[in-house]
Amino acid sequence: MVEIAVLLFLIVLTVSGLVYIFCKRVIYKLNRRVLARNMALIKNGSALQKFETLSEKEIREKLIYPFFMVLGYNTYDMREFQSFVGRNGCMPDYLVKKWDHSKYRKTALAIKYFPFKEEDIDFDNKIYKNPFENVCSIDKMTDEVYFKSEYYVLTNGYLYLFFDRRKKKDGSKYDFCFNVKKYSKSDSAQLAHYTKQCLFLELADVYRA
Repeated sequence: MVEIAVLLFLIVLTVSGLVYIFCKRVIYKLNRRVLARNMALIKNGSALQKFETLSEKEIREKLIYPFFMVLGYNTYDMREFQSFVGRNGCMPDYLVKKWDHSKYRKTALAIKYFPFKEEDIDFDNKIYKNPFENVCSIDKMTDEVYFKSEYYVLTNGYLYLFFDRRKKKDGSKYDFCFNVKKYSKSDSAQLAHYTKQCLFLELADVYRA
């Protein structure tokens, strides 16, 4: 009986894993297909066209919030998109969390706004030359002792740098940069990995389904 129970458990686990992988792949493909079109609304919008004249508050409201809305996050729900604007140093301005059964769960993104420039980035080598090192270093931002998010996102409003906390070797090296002003199909395909549906889907969701 024990052998049969173990076998059934392994079968269920294997099937669940396959279903999870299948769902993840389908969700990714769907997101990749619509992401570029939806992001174009920000790219061609009036806010981005007059970016240099925007205040920090306007950048947050007209560019940063819409960007994460396109990625599927509900920026109006404080349970999912928590705002801590005004905190100093390395503390993120926003935390994106999975809200599930009235408990906070998986923290996907920690987001910080800094008014950096394109010249602060070495795009070829994926290096962020932090002009705000005196405020906070990237090493501190991605320190897993303090931040449990999967990714730390730095943005100036139209450039979004994604740092993977788990792969930190060189604190100045980012994983991916998305430029809302100019992006390719491959950029949109890469960005699709950071959508709500892709980051929040867990194996446990397959069992609940």
